[in-house]
Amino acid sequence: MIASEGLSAWIASLPRDWIAGVDADALVRAHSAYQSPGRQYHTWEHVLACVEHLRSTSCENPRVVFLALVFHDAVYVAGWSENEERSARLARELLRSSESLDSAELAAIERMILSTRHHRAPASGASGASADEATLIDIDLSILAAPRREYEQYAGAIHDEWVPVAASETAFRIGRLEFLRGMLAAPHVYLSRAAQQRWDQAARANMAWEIRELTGRQGTLERVMSAIRSLVAILPATMLIDYVRVYVRT
Repeated sequence: MIASEGLSAWIASLPRDWIAGVDADALVRAHSAYQSPGRQYHTWEHVLACVEHLRSTSCENPRVVFLALVFHDAVYVAGWSENEERSARLARELLRSSESLDSAELAAIERMILSTRHHRAPASGASGASADEATLIDIDLSILAAPRREYEQYAGAIHDEWVPVAASETAFRIGRLEFLRGMLAAPHVYLSRAAQQRWDQAARANMAWEIRELTGRQGTLERVMSAIRSLVAILPATMLIDYVRVYVRT
């Protein structure tokens, strides 16, 4: 964890256009929010890793993407359904004193933070998600394509955030498998073409490895329950009904 002098040095290293007109106290308070107990993966180090990716990524409005990344996990308690909403609210509260941020930019920051809940950008009119929303989501998920050892550490940290505070081992495995299988069922893991070309293959290999690891720890009943949950999450309702009918007939 960076000390206050380290935080100041990090802020000073940021591109000027990212922090132009932004109240420095908002960044300090964001950093403080990440010191809450119980975090194993959703730490300030995760923010630092995301920002490093952003340094080499082109954006339409890099300041908005940067600030959304800084605040996207500012409120995090494993198992809570309101983490993203509270993080977005905190971002608005702390950033509205920055005179250079207009209402449209604050709304964009909130929208980006909210999009990290399901890692799919909300529709922005007829044209769909903006390129910057897709970039933020892709960067947030970049850990999925990390080298295997780093991915293993990430998977372990996610487990330790949830078990036993928010879930039992069984409930965690079932929920985690539902997430992983849902990601693999999508045509692409990432939203932008650049991220798809850079990370999709490695992310799929990592998630397939974790699925094998988790299913290897499941008993027969848990494996059946997990498969049903994953099907419910992945298949449209009509396809699921047809699948059940075929299964019953056989």
